[in-house]
Amino acid sequence: MAKLTDLPAELVDRIIHHIFDQTYDPDYKRLQSSVPDHHLLDHNQINCSAKPKPRPHLDRVTPRGRRFDGRRVYHEQVSWPEGLPSNPLLPLSLVSNTFRRCAQELLFKSVALDSPWIASLFLQALTCIPPRANTLCSCKCPKDDNQMNDLEHLNPLSQHVRSLQVAWSGNNSMGRGGGSVFCEILRSCPRLENITISTIFQLACKEPILKALASNPHIKEFVILKNTRGQYSTFQWLPHELVLRLFPHWTSLETVEFPQLSGWSVGSLNPALNSAIPVLNCTLRTMILNDPQLDELEFSNLLKSCGESMRALKITGPNLKVTREALCRVLQESTSPNLECLKLRSIYCEQTLRLAHLPSSTTSPPLLEMIFASPTALKNLKTLSFEDRLATEKLFECLPKSLIKISWKRCDLSASALLKALSSSRNEEGSLPNLKCCSVAGSRDEWEFEQVHDAITKVFKARGGCYHLFVDMAYGSPIGTEERMEMEEMDDDEDEEDFVPYDQYEFDDLAGDDFW
Repeated sequence: MAKLTDLPAELVDRIIHHIFDQTYDPDYKRLQSSVPDHHLLDHNQINCSAKPKPRPHLDRVTPRGRRFDGRRVYHEQVSWPEGLPSNPLLPLSLVSNTFRRCAQELLFKSVALDSPWIASLFLQALTCIPPRANTLCSCKCPKDDNQMNDLEHLNPLSQHVRSLQVAWSGNNSMGRGGGSVFCEILRSCPRLENITISTIFQLACKEPILKALASNPHIKEFVILKNTRGQYSTFQWLPHELVLRLFPHWTSLETVEFPQLSGWSVGSLNPALNSAIPVLNCTLRTMILNDPQLDELEFSNLLKSCGESMRALKITGPNLKVTREALCRVLQESTSPNLECLKLRSIYCEQTLRLAHLPSSTTSPPLLEMIFASPTALKNLKTLSFEDRLATEKLFECLPKSLIKISWKRCDLSASALLKALSSSRNEEGSLPNLKCCSVAGSRDEWEFEQVHDAITKVFKARGGCYHLFVDMAYGSPIGTEERMEMEEMDDDEDEEDFVPYDQYEFDDLAGDDFW
């Protein structure tokens, strides 16, 4: 009979991944279970049989409120008398040397640092050199001569670290606040690819952290989940510093996400305040901006710095520093000509205009129709997703012919206008000849009528595509025009009282209602 110690490393690795996935994957699936299928997908994903892989910082999400079984009391002598730890990799590492090597590799691959104390323990593990260290490292990454000296003081396990999630509370300093430990960790992970930071650091931490981040040349995804605004004592993430001091060192950079990104602080002596940011030589393909606080010039410079490599742009409002016309110009003139995916959510510059009682809120067209009015704007766009009243039925007349996937939520577009655009697209001069997937969430009026639903479904089926309709009970059932006008007037009166800033949304709300 074969023993566990006789199993080859390849089989052991499959066993460990199976056990680990059983522990963590169900949480992620449950977290995303309320999100409609296809509504979140882009044109590259709608025909894939496999579900999209979660981003690195969401790969091991454990939702709030999870309950673990009570720890069993053991009478015999065991390694953990108080019960097994929740992470299955820890007990698996005690089975054999092969199990330990495979479990350690997975354990160190993605690490969540929930406090400065946990970060200190992790740093000790990275810098503690075990006996016969060379025999413990199964890393297949090539090492050049310049790396050898830097790696001599590191545990071989540091080679496995690919993803870091840093999240601890408070206003953290360089000392006991964990800033210095964080910098040392960054320098001790030579193969680091993904960083997620949800921690506020004091201003004194700024230079050391920027230098430590720049020392990691293999970064592919950089995510900031917390930022400060107007607080001179804390470290603010500023666009020109990100672009000039970090991005040039990350030639493999693919995805960035920033919240509340604001321009240069008031009183800055930086001479580049009004100058353009140079175009970078990087492979950045996706930029996600949550509640950006950039004016038109800052917004334009940030997007132009990415050159023609960007393929996806996702913006979640609000942004009080740009008007609808300014945002339109930015998206028309400053985005990459190769942009394929545009997603807009809670871009309430339209709402801002209404609150200010400006006449343009009723005389100028909605944002999306202004953008696509230009025949050269976003001409290679393949995915368009948006939320709120950013368009009317006229949108279908001006969308680029390259469009493959469109989805919207809580925007009253006309089903008959879509049917007309789909029907005419059979001709050479049709408006939407390549559209293969349409997803509507929170519809009203004729969208929910069976006859209309069947007609749209039939057209997409003939194209080899698909149509999806999701009823949003909070948005209301079909209503008449007069009733809708009355409700919209009431909504306008209550907008100031009911508006909740983006950074105050509950995590569960974002996870369950996010349309990315």
